[in-house]
Amino acid sequence: MERNEFIKSLGLGVAMVCTGACFSACGKKSDAPEPDKPNGSGVPSGTTASVDLSTQLLTVGASITVNSILFIRIAPANASNSFVATQAVCPHQGGALSFIQASNYIQCGLHSSRYTTSGSILAQPNDGGTTSVLKVYPLTVSGNILTATA
Repeated sequence: MERNEFIKSLGLGVAMVCTGACFSACGKKSDAPEPDKPNGSGVPSGTTASVDLSTQLLTVGASITVNSILFIRIAPANASNSFVATQAVCPHQGGALSFIQASNYIQCGLHSSRYTTSGSILAQPNDGGTTSVLKVYPLTVSGNILTATA
């Protein structure tokens, strides 16, 4: 084999290896949650979060996130059934969840998954992946303090 043929074959081999590595790196995006956000919940079991109802969640449709728990006021009274608390992180891939008051649903800012305030799925992510229902946490009211426990 002559020197020019050797260099050409070597160059072709390197190009093939690089192309293969590039194609394998460009595979289908996983539907799995990000490693640092297992199951997208971000809320360890036993976590509590509290809201002061004298200064927060004053109107129906108001929402706030505390300790990765999304609190939403759904009725005017200060009873526990006037509120909902869900995980604040999307179970699909860990995007932040927000309550969209005008449409009365919870939406992921990353892939637009949508959920009811009871945690049911209204729309799957727009990236072709799938999501699961939201975790909904029990609530208690003591005086003006609303508390959710994961």
